[in-house]
Amino acid sequence: MAENLIVASQRAEEIIRRLRIREPSEIDLQDIAMERGVLVRERILRGSEARLVRKGRSGIITVDRSIPEEGRKRFAIAHDLGHFELHRESQLLFCTEQDMVVWNENKPQEIEANEFAASMLIPRDLFLARIGKEKPNLDTVKSLAEEFRTTLTATAVRYAQLSPEPCAAVISRDGVIKWYRKSSRFRHHVKVGSTLTTNTYAGDYFDGCDIPHKPLKAPAYAWLAGNNVDGEADIMEHSMAFTRYNVVLSLLWIYEDVRPSWQRDEDEKEPVDLTDSFTPEGRRWQW
Repeated sequence: MAENLIVASQRAEEIIRRLRIREPSEIDLQDIAMERGVLVRERILRGSEARLVRKGRSGIITVDRSIPEEGRKRFAIAHDLGHFELHRESQLLFCTEQDMVVWNENKPQEIEANEFAASMLIPRDLFLARIGKEKPNLDTVKSLAEEFRTTLTATAVRYAQLSPEPCAAVISRDGVIKWYRKSSRFRHHVKVGSTLTTNTYAGDYFDGCDIPHKPLKAPAYAWLAGNNVDGEADIMEHSMAFTRYNVVLSLLWIYEDVRPSWQRDEDEKEPVDLTDSFTPEGRRWQW
């Protein structure tokens, strides 16, 4: 799967380079699709956000005209263009809204199409030039989403993938952690499949509370998997709710090392003075 995702990303980036696209405003999906032999049109669709029909080296992508957000519509087009480029054996595909948010689930072709779409809409070089040195937060993600005309979720995923900071984008639905994508420096796993607790701000939302508008500290153990996560360690959490879908997007940032609890206990022990003839317990050293 990992190798296929790399191929999907490389295919999209190769198209962007060949077309010599230098600014986000130049990413015109209708023009790009036409260059690839695909006509894009808008129609009212029932039960799907986009549809791909292929015949040989040509295809037609139909996107649902009633999608209200530009970012979602663009992602749906790029997603189906990903199917056209990557999955040659598929002649007819109907992609739903749920397919567009699959990143860590058991639908490999949908994940690959999403990876292609994110890489095409948010090219690596253009994105890295705009990340800057700000601490990871969703305000930055929102600003980038506006410039690239992409969804917050796709932009947060791309941010997590490319950020030099140890951070992760996490999606929770109906109070359960569904999936996450992380940067190379985020060396932990998130508790996918677990019910959020009120020790997280995302969990507070599902408990009926408002989410703070800024990043705040949350206990590391509430998000990170593993029995050896230091119970006293914190990470930064910045969450945002999509009330229409009962979904919360969270950006997690490890701003200091989250050590295993046993390592903290070791570090807190008094250093031994080896110049003293006696141990801390009053016994003579045995040499």
